[in-house]
Amino acid sequence: MFIRVLQRCITGVVMLGTWSALAQDSSIPGFELERLQLNPGARDSLVLSTGDQLRQGRYRLALTGHWELNPLVLVENGKRSAVIVSDRVTGHLSGAYALHDWLELGAQVPVVGQWAGNPGSVGLSAPSSFALGTPWVQGRARLLSEANADALDLGLHLGVALPLGSAEALTRDEGFTFTPRVGLGKQLGAGWRVGADVGALVRTKTYVLTSGTSQPRDELGVELNGGVNVTGPLVKKVKGELLLRGTAPLARSPLSMEALLGVRAPVGPVELYAMGGPGFGTTVGTPAVRVLAGVAFAPEDKPVCVEGQSYPVALCPELDADGDGVKNRADQCPRDAGLEQLGGCPDKDDDGDGLLNLVDRCPRQAENVNGFEDGDGCPDEPDSDGDGITDSKDRCPQQTEDKDGFQDEDGCPDPDNDGDGVADARDACPNEAGVAANKGCPDKDRDGDSIVDRLDNCPDEPGTQKNNGCKQKQRVRLETGRLDILESVYFEVNKDVIDRRSYKLLDDVASILREHPEIERMRVEGHSDNQGNAQYNTELSRRRAESVVKYLEGKGIPRERLQARGFGPAKPLADNTTKDGRAKNRRVEFHIVGDAEGVETQQGTPNSDTAR
Repeated sequence: MFIRVLQRCITGVVMLGTWSALAQDSSIPGFELERLQLNPGARDSLVLSTGDQLRQGRYRLALTGHWELNPLVLVENGKRSAVIVSDRVTGHLSGAYALHDWLELGAQVPVVGQWAGNPGSVGLSAPSSFALGTPWVQGRARLLSEANADALDLGLHLGVALPLGSAEALTRDEGFTFTPRVGLGKQLGAGWRVGADVGALVRTKTYVLTSGTSQPRDELGVELNGGVNVTGPLVKKVKGELLLRGTAPLARSPLSMEALLGVRAPVGPVELYAMGGPGFGTTVGTPAVRVLAGVAFAPEDKPVCVEGQSYPVALCPELDADGDGVKNRADQCPRDAGLEQLGGCPDKDDDGDGLLNLVDRCPRQAENVNGFEDGDGCPDEPDSDGDGITDSKDRCPQQTEDKDGFQDEDGCPDPDNDGDGVADARDACPNEAGVAANKGCPDKDRDGDSIVDRLDNCPDEPGTQKNNGCKQKQRVRLETGRLDILESVYFEVNKDVIDRRSYKLLDDVASILREHPEIERMRVEGHSDNQGNAQYNTELSRRRAESVVKYLEGKGIPRERLQARGFGPAKPLADNTTKDGRAKNRRVEFHIVGDAEGVETQQGTPNSDTAR
């Protein structure tokens, strides 16, 4: 009897154990549920990696609270079958440091707490409620930067998951997980910026939650993901961010998307921020709603517009990055010194003929059909006898020498009856020997002061030799073949504005031109030393020469008697390696042209105030 009862008890215990085993819920395979990694540097976006990084030596530390609603829901036959995780709360400790302007390192460590929904309704056990999340480390390298005048910010991002966390709490993948990304961004002006990133979440192991289904829709493996965002100022220093991010799994799982709206408010080196928005889709790890809020410490992590330092050109429109006198907001080539009339870009020689486009009348024509070219950059006709007169204008195209050594504009020899060196065709006194400065006529002395008229500053007023034929001391002296200027022409530094102290000197130049109408034309030339950009110096020297011409014109000298040219550093008088030499090379010269073409005037001892 006792044995029969004992047998029945043992049988009951065995059956109870069997029922208990049959009633035991199966566990969810271990994987990392979280799909969102923060951006520890967060120069632009709190989430996306859009190519904008911390500057060298800067760092950012942040503590973020993160809540998700229904991040894990099972769907069978298009309908929700069970809520595995109804709420998930995560605390993220993150930080980033910039080793260089182009290299930023970062890390984030999450701690997770979560609540289960009704997993038992589908025979699954609830995941653990509290655990360490998967820590991530990352590196970001910037390839292009608007701070260096590139068209946009462009960077590479690589994040690697550390093998920590808890499979029971859905905070750890069993295999190796990493995420490569490419990010880009562009300043739009007024503090607004648009950005994007695209990449992948790569798992070396694939998971299926409902393994008994023939066509599962909850498979986790490799997936493509990315997002776009717009950031900009809202009120005062508060900045807003709107972003869309989506996921496209390569495994058997549906698409999903999230729309998030965030605000960031700096308070000194501390920043408060919050972000949240809905999720769309049933991909595992995409919550119905996500909310983040936190505080960050990032001292001096704002662009500073200071010349001589690296700064984003788009954020500093009133500075001049290349020092060419054109502000960044109007400079089409902000990192290449250029000219104002070219939008801040340097002049070019498109046809390679040695003449820059601004002075080349034919900037697209580098070669001549007949092999001849003149000084304006355009093709010219041949000159068979080499006398400087093209064949179409040369009445004697094969005659290179004159019997008397003179030629005129028709290319044929001219006689010189009076033997004064001025051809009869240009000699106002062909039968009376004279000088070239008088068009072949003899010198005269109208005021009888023993100084010939062509060298007399005051030809109708008797004066002294010391004062160049005038009663008063002169700043300008006429001599054979040249005009000596005994003082310098001064300008405001780096400008084409004539200094007032040079007005009296230029008044004397104007007086001489009025008194000497035989000086048919005066060419004013500007010159500089070789310091700085040669193209900019050439243009500045031309503008200074033009300022002198306008001044003389204002004193009654007809414009047709004046012309301005700028040569920059092309014709130095002295050695540019010394301070005194450079001072002598910064000058204004006057050339008498016309019948006396080639007679060069000189200037008095230069002064440092004539510098650019």
